[in-house]
Order: sequence, then structure tokens, then C-alpha cells
Amino acid sequence: MTDASDVRVTSLGSGSQGNATLISHGETLLLVDCGYSCRELEARMLARGVKPDSVSAVLVTHEHGDHFNGVPAFSNKYKVPVYMSAGTSLHKKVDRLERRFLINSHQDFSIGGLTVSPIAVPHDSREACQFVIKTTKRKIGILTDVGHITPYIRQQYQDCDLLLLEFNHDLQLLLNGRYPASLKSRISGPLGHLSNAQAADFLQEPITRKLTCLVAMHLSEENNQPELVENAIQASLLDSKVEFIIAQQQQGFDWLCA
Repeated sequence: MTDASDVRVTSLGSGSQGNATLISHGETLLLVDCGYSCRELEARMLARGVKPDSVSAVLVTHEHGDHFNGVPAFSNKYKVPVYMSAGTSLHKKVDRLERRFLINSHQDFSIGGLTVSPIAVPHDSREACQFVIKTTKRKIGILTDVGHITPYIRQQYQDCDLLLLEFNHDLQLLLNGRYPASLKSRISGPLGHLSNAQAADFLQEPITRKLTCLVAMHLSEENNQPELVENAIQASLLDSKVEFIIAQQQQGFDWLCA
């Protein structure tokens, strides 16, 4: 049973075809990214028992279509404020937004009872940032679309209770796959996406010190397989009691309590 003080998280879909994550705490409901059409997002929300007009704010990690395409239509329809970095705001699609707020990607801000910490990350976009969401008792980390792990990232994601972490690709599947060389280089490069090995290597103390649940996010349907992700996580966590699940492109994952 949950109460108003709980923090709950659900993904409405995770992968290159679209991303959207909901974080609920009391009367506050955050939507992190929306790579789906407004109509599709509404349907996915209703399937999770969420009314679209209950969203308090949208947080945008970066301007790529699988994270941003549906943001303007949803925000304008429901009059929801959108928070993004100054770099992200330079994208031409942002001009359609009626309610935008620029954030400092190194400065915390509050929405309702939640403290939002933007985390600057290396990715091939204008000014990508991921987010750590905190209450007085819980810390939730969202870390996808990252080319490599920096010391700053390691510092900021310590002691999360719940971590949503990118396991985008298996490097050998990517290198031996059908993608052109330029795309392979982009994905595996320092401004691309985390491989299974990179993500698994991230799962060390003090990242895992308080971690109770890990969600593998943003799996490539072309260059990864759930069993490879599971093997990488199990090898990294060994005898840890951390529970883990793998988010799906179509279903995401159902509500979790942090």
C-alpha cells in the first residue's frame, strides 16, 4: 500500500521509438520527456491510471525526437510548463512551446515537494542533461542518452534508492550489425549511448550503496538483447540484493515505489 509521501515511477515506453517517464509524489506529477504524439501519450497515461491534465510539469533531457517530439503539443494542450536547458531551447521545435522555463543545468530547482537536480551529460545534442529527483527521504536517478560516464556523473548519482540506467547496446552486436559505419561510430562514441559493459561498470560503490531497485532503460531493439543486459547486471551486482527489471519499448514498466 502506498501513501501520499511515497515517490512512484513508471515508464510509458523506453527506446529509440519514444521515451516518456512519470514521477509521482503527493499532488506533484512530473513527466520526463515525451517522444510520442500527444494522442499516443494520452493513451499510455490512461493505461497507467493517470489523467493527462494532472501533469504538473515536463522535464526535457534534450531535443532529439524520441524524447521531444510530443512535448509542444502536450504542453500547449494542457497548459503544462516545460523545463529545459538553454542549449535545448535553441532547437526550432521549441518555438512552438507556449510555456517554457530555462534551467541552469548545474543548479537545483523545486517543483511541488520534489527537488530536481539537472545533471549535465555528454551526448550529441546542444546541452543534454539528465535528472536526479529527490524528496527528504528518497533519491531517484534517471540516466540515459549518455556517451560515457564522467567523474561528475559518478558523484551526482551516489546513494540513489532507485536508478533508471541506460543499457543501450551490446558493443559486439552493434559492431557486427547492419548499421552504417558512421552510425556505429556515433552510438559507441563518447557522445553516443552507454553499452551494456559501460552501464554495468557504473554499478559500483558508492552508486549501489543505498540502491534497492535498478531499471535497465533505452535498450536498442537492433543492437541489444534482454538476456545480454540481464547477464551484464548479474555479473556486476553479483550477490547484491538489488532488484532489477528491464524496461520495454512498448510497455515501459509499471509503477514502482522508491
